[in-house]
This record gives sequence, structure tokens and C-alpha cells, in this order.
Amino acid sequence: MTIPLRSLWRRSRESWLPLNKHKENNVHHDKTMRIASVALGLILSVAAGQVWSRAAMNVLTINTKDPMSYMQWVKGSGTAIGESIGAAVGGVCLPSAGYYGPGELYYWHLFGDHATAMGAEQYNPTVVAELKKLKAERVVSRGDAYSVLMAEPGAYQVGETFANWNIVVSTRDPAGYVSEVKRMSAAADENGFSDIRFTVYTYLTGENAGKLMAVIQAPNGNRLGAMLDELEEEWAATILGDMAKIRRYDHGFTMNCEVVYAAES
Repeated sequence: MTIPLRSLWRRSRESWLPLNKHKENNVHHDKTMRIASVALGLILSVAAGQVWSRAAMNVLTINTKDPMSYMQWVKGSGTAIGESIGAAVGGVCLPSAGYYGPGELYYWHLFGDHATAMGAEQYNPTVVAELKKLKAERVVSRGDAYSVLMAEPGAYQVGETFANWNIVVSTRDPAGYVSEVKRMSAAADENGFSDIRFTVYTYLTGENAGKLMAVIQAPNGNRLGAMLDELEEEWAATILGDMAKIRRYDHGFTMNCEVVYAAES
């Protein structure tokens, strides 16, 4: 099932799921068809269809000794959980570098607005029943809430996979930074990377509250790496130089993701 990106900002039933709290305190596609990841407060006003109005995302950081077992559980229970909390889209990501701890995964949901993202029952009967099926021991080490600053049109389909480079950024000029990301996106389109997507979120919670997260998404790791190979070329280096004047990198990580739930449009 595919869910058009534009339908996300029309939805009002979404909410987020801080998964089961056992040990919680310890823990080449067309560009119009994909949207990233990882992981929100100020919403910029741009042309209709270019940003999710009031859209939100929530991400749970999970640590487990058996990541593959946990991912299989998410794939099996993702639909039931997503439907029960009114999510628009849900997925899971396995980091390849930059992770905070061993056995780390990110279980995320996207929502059409913050009211529904914050308002769902966290442990409804369906969620509790699905959690009983989880065999892998795990720790929910953190939960982050985001708002979307910039997104590009696209769609999600269950089973779709992609690779991300996520960068946590500090800046005193969020609007200026988003403008530079848009420049990079347009330049990427013109230089053979129309399958690369760019998204910017702002953190609402945790020690990163107020910071931004830029997400560069590719159909796979090879295409993501090819994009990184181009960053020293003049077309990209010029924009990166301008970005460096208004932002500081605080953390970066790479990951491979899969969509496990997409609501009917």
C-alpha cells in the first residue's frame, strides 16, 4: 500500500507510540515518490504541497542484543500498532555508523499534526497485545519528538527501503539553513541526483531541543555514498561552504530503513 505524502498533513488521527517501557530508563526512484526518515517545532510557509502543514514525527531509540529479531517483530506488528495509534506511516531503521550504543534501532512514526501525535493512548489494548509477541529483550533508551521544517513531495509504501544520512545541526538561523538545504536539493537534481531527498526537522524534546536534523535520503546505500562522493565537487562544495557559515555539526549517523506501515489515503 502506498500513501501519498500530501495526505499526511490532512490526517488528524495520528499519534505516537513510545513502545513498551520494559527497562525504559536504561534505554534510481523518482524524487516525487520518496521521503525520509529519521527525525520538529517551526513550520515554514512554502508553496502548497512542499511541506507537511503541522506534521510531526516521533522516534524511539531501541537497544537490543538481537536487532534482527526486533526488526522482524516490528514488521509483523507494525500494521496493528500503526492502525491502533492512528499513525500515517511507520518504519524502522538500523544504523550503520554514528549510533549511540550497541544493538541500536530507531522505530518511528509520522503524523499529520502535533495534536494527534501527542494525544494518542500510548498503551492501548492492541499495543499491549503486540508487545507480548516481542521475544527479544530490549531497552527503550530515548524518545524524541520532532516538527517538520522542510519536506519534499513523496509517498511511502510498505516494504519500501532506503538509506539515510542524518545530521544534527545547531544554528541561529533556521530559515537560512533550510534555504541552503533547498539549494542543495535543487543542485542535486541538476547533477544527476534527482533520486536523493532532503528533509529538515527541528527537535522538540531532549537535550537536542531547538536543534535541527537534516536528513539526506537515497534509495540505497550505494546511491547515498555516490552523493557523498560528490560533496567535494564545485556544485556541492560551494553550497556547503555557505552552510558552514550558519551551522555547526553536532552529530551524524547513517542508517538503512524499511517502511512497515502506511495508512490508507
